[in-house]
Amino acid sequence: MGIKLVILDYDLTFVDNYVDFYEAYSSTLKTYGCEPPGFDKFMEMLEHDMLEDSVPAGISKDDFWRLFRRLYVSRHGVLKKGCREALIALKTKYHTKTVIISGRESSPSFIWMELRRLGVDEFIDEVYTLQDLVYLNGVEESLFDKTWLINYVMRKHGVQPCQTVFLGDYITDYVSALKSGVYFIGVNQSEVRGGLMRKKGVSLVAKDFYDVLLHLSSLNHVMC
Repeated sequence: MGIKLVILDYDLTFVDNYVDFYEAYSSTLKTYGCEPPGFDKFMEMLEHDMLEDSVPAGISKDDFWRLFRRLYVSRHGVLKKGCREALIALKTKYHTKTVIISGRESSPSFIWMELRRLGVDEFIDEVYTLQDLVYLNGVEESLFDKTWLINYVMRKHGVQPCQTVFLGDYITDYVSALKSGVYFIGVNQSEVRGGLMRKKGVSLVAKDFYDVLLHLSSLNHVMC
């Protein structure tokens, strides 16, 4: 039967928007009275997966990252290399549903506005953020866990885990995919971050969406 549903994380997976990430991170630090690092230092911490442990002492990590994801909005994003071509292929060759599940806790309307600005909104069927968990009475077992939303989307569209692929750039995306039983493709143009994902057990890591298409083609032959 092959691929029926492709779920995409948004920030740093679907789009390159490091400035948006930096602005949200800096605003969160300032809210807590802390001075943010320069952009180069921020990028170094992101590259080496050090941001999670960068929350200043005395501040709840959960509170910090929940505020961060509420402040995260779309302003400076550009499509990942090959993204438009991949979206066209998903619709014309694979005839899949394409759904974005973002780790933000802000309104999906921000993402829809950017999708329209980027000219790819017609290729996306639905957008969810972690804000939707509140409206849907969903469960977030740990911070940035997307398992419940992945399962919700599969149920809504009548698709099995073995017909579903989830694309993400971070290890929490991979863990959510494992818990949901869906196939996972890591998306990281950085050799360092891609290597970190492989060390965590991710077998398929793509540098861009041209690589994603190659992985999807190989997966399509082994899916139920």
